[in-house]
Amino acid sequence: MSRITRLLLLIIWSFLLTETVAKQDSKEKVNTIKYFDTNLKRKDILGNEISSKDARRINHFKVTYDAQGKVVSIEFVPPEKRRSKKIEKRELFPKPRPPYRYFEKWDPHARTFDEEVPEFKIGSRPFYRATFVDDDHVRTMEFFRKQNNLLWTYFVDWDEQMKDSELSVLFNSHLPLTALDPHLFHPSLSEMKPGWIAQFKHNRLGRPLNTTVKDDVGNIYYFYDFIYRFKTVGDSLNPINFKITTSNYYRADSTSMGKHELTFDDNNSLLKKSFFDARGNITETIEYDFDPELNEVTILIRDPKGSIIHRQVMGK
Repeated sequence: MSRITRLLLLIIWSFLLTETVAKQDSKEKVNTIKYFDTNLKRKDILGNEISSKDARRINHFKVTYDAQGKVVSIEFVPPEKRRSKKIEKRELFPKPRPPYRYFEKWDPHARTFDEEVPEFKIGSRPFYRATFVDDDHVRTMEFFRKQNNLLWTYFVDWDEQMKDSELSVLFNSHLPLTALDPHLFHPSLSEMKPGWIAQFKHNRLGRPLNTTVKDDVGNIYYFYDFIYRFKTVGDSLNPINFKITTSNYYRADSTSMGKHELTFDDNNSLLKKSFFDARGNITETIEYDFDPELNEVTILIRDPKGSIIHRQVMGK
């Protein structure tokens, strides 16, 4: 075999080897396609249209229609800005900046606060550090257990008329949601990790209608719905009025995890908590009997049959 022939064979072999490697690389880059069965109907998926602005920050379905208005494709799209958590948090909420104002108490649902406290008087006790849109409307409210120990931050998003607003709570620590309100929420569905957000919607009276817990890229973990009603017992001459709040709680897939009812008197003092499982069966009742003379509260815990299983007296 001549030198030229050997050279030609080497060139051809090198070419074939390159083609084989290229084909293998091409195969490795092909996406894997899988199919999954579902009982969801189109109306279940396309039931809540959102704006293109909202679509940039939350999980959503992107739908393409033809000229006749028929659906051509439905595509699941994650948030556009899936960057680091720190960046995402700065995009979702404005970072609180001075000037700050300080308070010992604040009602996040009524958006009311008590008298302002000078910073130098805070000491080591819990406090709120606030920023404002104007003199009366809170923009952010940070809750500190003590100096340099931030637990969570409330963010208030006001409309243009400064009348309606939406409330979000960004947790800075690994604490349960019951730390915000030990009665409205339930320990079984209360986990909050640093960076998780609890979003509230309220009615016209400033009462929470629902609370949704999600992470900073929009993944929902669980949610609550709240129902309010009044109950009157006794005759028309001596009526006794009660206020009842029902907390229903669900996992992200809408699986019911149970509910509990809070019964209050006319003075908004909690009288009873009744717990129910997902089937509506009562599991436990906690009663609160306040004695104003002794300034004590007697707590009675009853089983499903009404028998007392625990009794405790506490100073109020």
